[in-house]
Amino acid sequence: MRILAVGDSFTYGEELADLRSAWPYRLGDKYSADVVNLGEPAASNDKIVRKTLDYIINNVNPTFKGAIDLVVIGWSSPGRSEFADEIGIYDVWPGYQGSLFVKDGINWRYNLCDYISKYHSREFYYIRYLQQVILLQSFLKTSGIPYIMTDVLHNEYYKKNIKTLRDNYFNRIDKDRFLGFDSEGMCEWNYGCKIGPNGHFLEEGHQIVADKIYEHIRHLGWFP
Repeated sequence: MRILAVGDSFTYGEELADLRSAWPYRLGDKYSADVVNLGEPAASNDKIVRKTLDYIINNVNPTFKGAIDLVVIGWSSPGRSEFADEIGIYDVWPGYQGSLFVKDGINWRYNLCDYISKYHSREFYYIRYLQQVILLQSFLKTSGIPYIMTDVLHNEYYKKNIKTLRDNYFNRIDKDRFLGFDSEGMCEWNYGCKIGPNGHFLEEGHQIVADKIYEHIRHLGWFP
């Protein structure tokens, strides 16, 4: 069995002493599965979609060589966006002025972040996130690959008080395969658990996430 996990720093295992303590590996242990963890610190949902499609298109063929038995998506903040220039691909989001996307002399990346911080539309980012969920779930279903999705955090800036068009998009999302949709995410599951200096839940939290996903899969009756 092989599991593909894609997400941001909470999937990657940021601030863990051992990255193999991250929830994708703990979930894999329950099935004695091989795990491909494509979690990446600061990853946007743009990047999550791109990396998922890239991996499946380039590694899974019609003869099922390199087949994936389960995909688990840990959606990031809707406010993050992926961009690219001649230096490479990078993510930005409103208000963030960190060093993850900056190399020497690339001041225009700061300029882009400043512009987005001042003029972004919260509604646009949230609706785009719902569109990404719908499009990726359709791709995975068409590819015949079982999948589970969840959010890192439900109660956050981009998901508050957004009403326009929301219900029409909500009705398109497969709630059985989106654990905690529109109610809670990984961070809500871990309230009260120890966190690192940068706000990431640690070993106990990753075990909780793995257990939640495992029990949901058992409820669906996919694997023993």
